[in-house]
Amino acid sequence: MTIFRGFQVQNTYQKLGKQSELEGLNTQMSVENLVAQIVSGYNYYIQQQILNNNLAYAVSLSRERVRIDEQRYLLGGASKLELLQSVVYLNADSSRYAHQNEVLRTSQIRLNELMCSDDLGESIVLKDTFIQINEDLLYDEILAQTLIYNTSLQIASKNQVISELDYKIIKSRSYPYLTLSSGYGYSYNDYEIGEIRNQHIHGMNYGLTLGMNIFDGFNRKREKSNARIEIENRNIQYKEVEQEVKAELLTIYYAYENNLRLLRLEEQNLEVAYENLEIALERYKLGSLAGLELREVQKSLLDAEERLISVKFQTKLAEISLLQIFGQDYGLLKSFIKNRFLHGLSCFAGV
Repeated sequence: MTIFRGFQVQNTYQKLGKQSELEGLNTQMSVENLVAQIVSGYNYYIQQQILNNNLAYAVSLSRERVRIDEQRYLLGGASKLELLQSVVYLNADSSRYAHQNEVLRTSQIRLNELMCSDDLGESIVLKDTFIQINEDLLYDEILAQTLIYNTSLQIASKNQVISELDYKIIKSRSYPYLTLSSGYGYSYNDYEIGEIRNQHIHGMNYGLTLGMNIFDGFNRKREKSNARIEIENRNIQYKEVEQEVKAELLTIYYAYENNLRLLRLEEQNLEVAYENLEIALERYKLGSLAGLELREVQKSLLDAEERLISVKFQTKLAEISLLQIFGQDYGLLKSFIKNRFLHGLSCFAGV
């Protein structure tokens, strides 16, 4: 039994513990990525649902226009050309609405796939009817959290510690070693002639061995040199990961801030577009507005709605990325998802 081996056993035990922690961090990163995909897919489904509702509203507006043109045509206040043009617009809006239904259905299937649902075609009932955005994220607070809790930085840090322990394990071979040996012997001899007919010999022996490896062909020196280089590489790798994380955080936060400003602007544009449509419809009913002008007003409203929901979705994606990059507890994100679906997340079983 080896009593002392230059702290090799202790360092090896610490290394195995750090490797176990490293595997846990790799698992955590995989779960974080999965949760981020599910939250993004969840908000993408909300986006498509809102777009679907907007196009349904556009179809209702076009249908109302056809009704108005029919009445005007019957009363002689409009030509058949205007009526047919209104029908063309209605068909075009209906076609876009049908295509959006397909996109909505595809996003639903994708979300079920991410959640490992047994029935990929299962209908999803969401508690949210709009994309909720956290507008209170501050860069300095996120940066401080990132440098402490970011999973990539924690993995790089664990690799640093493991490389240092590898060096200590190699260095421990330069120390003397102490081993304990013991044994128990038993023998029996039977003599057919002589005064001694048989003989029993038994007993225990033990001893200590103290030794040192004086020369091993410079292998230990070469391994120590390689271990030092590995420590330097791990330190450089940590700094590289830190720079990458900081750059990514700053880029995403700028996008987050810019999208918040665009969000305020698009909300104002949408209010103006709704008011403009109300005025245009009244003028069209009175016959003081051409059909092409009404169509432009309708298109402006639909474009404003699409831009607004697109900016909201992009802002939410930036928020999700910020939460993920500064090491937001993925357990909270899992709770967020579970609180918004009627069925559980089987893909998190055992995690």
